[in-house]
Amino acid sequence: MSAYFLSSQPNSSSVVAVEQKIRAVLPDLKTIETLDEIAQHISGSSAGKIVVIFVAPKLDPANIDNLIAIASQHNERVFFILISDEISASDYKRLVRTQGADWVSTNGEAQEVLDIIAAHDRSRSQVSEGHRRPVMVSFVPSAGGVGNTTIAIEVGACLKSRKASRSRNVCYVDLDFQSSHACDYLDIEPRLQMQEIADHPERLDAQLFSVFVSRHASGLDVIAAPRTKSDACDIAVGALDVLFEMIAHRYDVVLVDLPVAWFSWTAQVIANSDAAVVTGINTIPCLRQIAETLEAVRSAKRTAELAVVINRCKRGLFGGFAHRQHVEAVLGGQKLFYIGEDSAALESVNTGRPMVSAAASRKTKAELLALALFCTELRSSAPMQVSSRRP
Repeated sequence: MSAYFLSSQPNSSSVVAVEQKIRAVLPDLKTIETLDEIAQHISGSSAGKIVVIFVAPKLDPANIDNLIAIASQHNERVFFILISDEISASDYKRLVRTQGADWVSTNGEAQEVLDIIAAHDRSRSQVSEGHRRPVMVSFVPSAGGVGNTTIAIEVGACLKSRKASRSRNVCYVDLDFQSSHACDYLDIEPRLQMQEIADHPERLDAQLFSVFVSRHASGLDVIAAPRTKSDACDIAVGALDVLFEMIAHRYDVVLVDLPVAWFSWTAQVIANSDAAVVTGINTIPCLRQIAETLEAVRSAKRTAELAVVINRCKRGLFGGFAHRQHVEAVLGGQKLFYIGEDSAALESVNTGRPMVSAAASRKTKAELLALALFCTELRSSAPMQVSSRRP
């Protein structure tokens, strides 16, 4: 792969800073002067994929039009990564629909450039026919405020931080359309426009799908929508089918964050999962809610792997968990995971860094790792079609 660096303002301080950042991860980057230079190069006889990193902090409309024209015409040979301060939603969609370009903010990390290049290479090499289905795990909250989103995100971040699973493509999917806060937790922008898929599911292609994916610095891909108070019941099962079909061809592990309220599609999502993880806390009322949620999950999927996470547990004086006997009295026989209280949780929320990559205690990281390993040891069996019949 040949990589080129191009800028509309090569002497500006912001461009120099971006170039230094990019060259730190792509040391063989070659400099070119104009877009026309690339057009001449790719129309020649040389073979191989070309990546062009085009830095234009203050984006000129003429530049974006020229870039889109070249990317559309030569998307089999060249892939552009535009780096600018901002870009309109319409221009961003035009850009990614060329199948030969993507965008990164000038404030973004250099790793995001590498992630986009890797994701583009994967999408080109993957073939729909015969592609192995990913493992899909649904995280089911027994009540509000039990940390379901936190647990699902931490599992995803843990998988991407471990050497043994770092190369696996991991996706977190937030199906709480009304009160989603996953992107707030990770300090990234939610991009999924679920209503657009619901209105025109046939329009969801690879290019539009890439618009809907938010990428975290950990390597975790996030599919989450901006919060809305509209009725989530209006989301058609067919729209979720299309979305999950796109997801199935791109990821090895899919972590689904379900809302507290159950909708017409909730049981179907669980039914097509390889495992369900019910989350709760150690109080008598919540333990009862966990037991009730487990019964509902079993009704949706009788053959699924089931586990329970007891979150924010108080640690005992000698390292155990306080009142553990209460959990085992109500949920005896279940696969149980305990996650202790950790002061690093607040810091993680405020900094946008998962606990497993921040200052969490070794005990907390070990507890999250145990849950992550449970997810990675699963074997894919579900067809990943929300509307499909239960086996």
